[in-house]
Amino acid sequence: MTVTPNPFPSSMPEGYQPLEDEPAFDAARHLALEAPGQIWSLADFGYGDDVIATTPSPVAAAGPFRLLTDEGVVAVQKVCRDLRDARRMEEGQRTSAYVPGAVYRSRFLRDLTNSPEVATFLSEIAGTRLLPHSMPSQQVYINYAPDDLSKAVDNWHVDSIGFDYVLMVSDPATLNGGRFEFFRGTMERVAELLDTQVSELTEGFADDLPSELVETIHFPGPGYALFQQGHLVLHRATRLFEVAERITLVPGYVAADQSGEDPTKVERITTWGEPGILAELARHAAWQSGVKLQNIVEHLPIADDTEAIIASLRNATADIDRLIDSLEEKS
Repeated sequence: MTVTPNPFPSSMPEGYQPLEDEPAFDAARHLALEAPGQIWSLADFGYGDDVIATTPSPVAAAGPFRLLTDEGVVAVQKVCRDLRDARRMEEGQRTSAYVPGAVYRSRFLRDLTNSPEVATFLSEIAGTRLLPHSMPSQQVYINYAPDDLSKAVDNWHVDSIGFDYVLMVSDPATLNGGRFEFFRGTMERVAELLDTQVSELTEGFADDLPSELVETIHFPGPGYALFQQGHLVLHRATRLFEVAERITLVPGYVAADQSGEDPTKVERITTWGEPGILAELARHAAWQSGVKLQNIVEHLPIADDTEAIIASLRNATADIDRLIDSLEEKS
């Protein structure tokens, strides 16, 4: 069956002010899609077949790879700086400074993160078809370095969504510190090392991990990126040793294959408080269920197998039921 992306909302959440002056995205001028230098599989991280079977992609991480032309870098830098200057930065336990809801604020970033060329490129890397995330707020975050050099740019964590890439917007050659690193191992292994639960790994940890299990990504320049299955890959951005501009763009994606479990951490996201986030979650769950219901329409055998029919229908509505349960618990 053909799965189409969740359409962009017809209205803007309250509180987001769009940029008035920004470049127009042009894939021919702004994209330079080159193959990644290395690909790490989930098996390379030590994941077994039981975990690998739950996700449509066998890839843990891939990169670095070039994504933007020089002109594309200039355009993205302008947009990220303008958004930084126009909006108060958000701060959290994990990330020191970031701008949420960027696709509502910037048409350029919306068109970049919804580019079919980029989605096709990433799908080839992942080995499964990827779509721009069905929640617009998760289609892109912009992370900035803190002025406080004692803080990490982003502590150790796993993501609350399935797939994303980390794009280096600033020139890494100008940075002293601010390295992007990931842990080459399973969530169970790192939870043991950090003396925590796997479910808590989204929260951010400042601890050091064994250096032989930490991979440092050396971006050749601005406009280069690393792709990852972020909910299964612990990663961080280390602190800077000198104050500098360090900007990264983190666009999120969702698999068109909705046959497995949803990696989106719905229960956690309901607490974020960003404008429109609950409606986005409802649209996300409805889109997922729509894909599964359409699969029933097209592929359910015409046979009176009551148990199979009930199981198919329950699976199709599970994402909606999960969200309803989470919202009712918090109401």
